[in-house]
Amino acid sequence: MVLSSRALATTVLALGIALGAPAAAAADARFQSVDSFAGPQGSGITVIRSVVADDGTVTYEKVTYSAGPDGAQVSRTHSAAK
Repeated sequence: MVLSSRALATTVLALGIALGAPAAAAADARFQSVDSFAGPQGSGITVIRSVVADDGTVTYEKVTYSAGPDGAQVSRTHSAAK
């Protein structure tokens, strides 16, 4: 039986997905966002990071560094759950 190129391509893709899916499921899930701002009244940067680890631990962190005419400041929010 001769396989067409379409059937062969479909088989190869299916095998790749089947073999790659367990590795993707075992990986940590991560999100990160970085935003910055600058203007006449000051500047700053905000970093947001969230991670769900393999063991189910969830962490979230938001940090903002800013500086302006009235000085500099850091604002931090951190949360974790197991």
